[in-house]
Amino acid sequence: MTGPASRGRRACAVILRYPRGGESMQSFAHLRRLAALIPLALALGAGPRPAAAQEQHAISNAIPVVSLAAPGDIENPPRNVRGALLLADDGNIYFGTTGGGKGAGAIGRLTPGGELSTLYALADNGSEGVSVWSRLIQASDGHLYGVTFIGGGEGLGTLFRVTLEGEFTVLHKFGGGHPAPERPYTGVIEGPDGNLYGTTLYGGQTRKGTIYRIAKDGTNFTVLLEFNGGNGENPEGDLVDGQDGYLYGTTMKGGSGNRGTIYRISLSGDHEVLYSFPELGRFRNGVATNSTGADPRAGLLLGADNNFYGTTYQGGQHGHGTVFRFTRDGEITVLHSFAGASFDGARPVSLLTQDATGNIYGTTEYGGAMNQGSAWRIAPDGTFTLLYSFNINAHGVSPFAGILPAYDTLYVATQYDYLDSYGGPVGSGTILKLDVSDGSPLPLQLSASASEITFGESVTITWNGPADWSCAKIGGSLGWPADTTVSGSATLEPQPATYTYGIRCTEPDDGDEATPRMVRTAQVAVVVKAPELEPVDGGGGAGSLSLWWLLLAASLLFRKVLKERRSSCP
Repeated sequence: MTGPASRGRRACAVILRYPRGGESMQSFAHLRRLAALIPLALALGAGPRPAAAQEQHAISNAIPVVSLAAPGDIENPPRNVRGALLLADDGNIYFGTTGGGKGAGAIGRLTPGGELSTLYALADNGSEGVSVWSRLIQASDGHLYGVTFIGGGEGLGTLFRVTLEGEFTVLHKFGGGHPAPERPYTGVIEGPDGNLYGTTLYGGQTRKGTIYRIAKDGTNFTVLLEFNGGNGENPEGDLVDGQDGYLYGTTMKGGSGNRGTIYRISLSGDHEVLYSFPELGRFRNGVATNSTGADPRAGLLLGADNNFYGTTYQGGQHGHGTVFRFTRDGEITVLHSFAGASFDGARPVSLLTQDATGNIYGTTEYGGAMNQGSAWRIAPDGTFTLLYSFNINAHGVSPFAGILPAYDTLYVATQYDYLDSYGGPVGSGTILKLDVSDGSPLPLQLSASASEITFGESVTITWNGPADWSCAKIGGSLGWPADTTVSGSATLEPQPATYTYGIRCTEPDDGDEATPRMVRTAQVAVVVKAPELEPVDGGGGAGSLSLWWLLLAASLLFRKVLKERRSSCP
């Protein structure tokens, strides 16, 4: 993934003045724009809030296992985990990275004790592929298999094998001219016949993606299906063996509603669309919604109950994505609809996982208390629990790798760990453990006296952290102390908006550089409503407007004028 190009910035002064004679009509036009903005201003904030959105509170803390930005004395260290973590039969955790190594990505290994190493670093000239974008699998022969999204002979990706001893082999280089498959976005799975099966994001006659089969020695590469839109388009999710002679998967687009599909395909290539996600139509708080979700970007999980589980990136009741259950009879049930920024999460993209007790785990790209992603759990009875809200100031963001239940804990990886000058996530990421609460109080507590107040009222934020730790605020508003003791409170009177107040506490330095210092975070959201002022008479007997919304409309117009003035600078 590439970042934004560097651009220079010009300095420009904005001077407000009375219009000259030739500008009087332009000023009149601005007044007309103000009149047009009033209905829009009246509508702002009028939409219903997600039901029970304030009731979600994270119940776990993140404990860093290893920072990929400072991995210690490791040659060609792996950086930027994007695909799912894999627990191999040797007891170690393996993963691919989009960065690090010699610059083209690497295969990393993490021991249960937290020791990080590079199993293999891809060649820096790109010949072996660039960017291990998706998960690895361990096949029946004990070797690891995976793909790169780009690189190889034509820059369109590769499929590779790597042994647990670090012996690397390129099995296939994608490309070869239209309509050959290209850009494998997902990893491969091993079918019941011992062959590997996977998908490509593009390729085929209509360039909408393909499904392919290949032997584990790299021979007999065969295209089983070309997507054409009607049967699906752009498969971003991994295939799963349905253990009934079929492989199951999703496409992000295509189908009758053009919002993605759930499909199955036999080992010989017989394909059937089982479900098409509906169009996005209704709007809620400015976000498009529908009944079951739209644009599934992750594959399906075959649960212990023999049903399939998955997520959609958009849509659902609140427009921010869903978690669903899908039966072999074609029945789909929404288990959870994400509420969005400052709440339980938004835009789920990771592959789902399940632990031995039947709990299902996943992550979102956005949402959570800081709107930087969340980790969550759904119990067998359907109960949704927010486990953790990611924070760029704590352990990073972009938890695309999802959650790996292993060794009675939950492992998760973030792809980035700080923001660049443009506000985009960069860095190397972190591998974490989620310390899930057993019901006892967390080591760091943070609460608000009210989750919703009206402008002019005050709210008291109270926190209590571990003794001897150092703490600092995260987010919030004017009056939220920048640095604070481990325990205390602050009474604030914020402006109308939705605020997330957070505390980040770091354990004391014990002098052991080999063990990362533990960092705990906690967040709480507070909604500050606009005041309900007396209406101002419109003067013509045709109704009245709230002074607050008039001021808001005027401020919107003023910002637009400033923008136009700036854009006219030489």
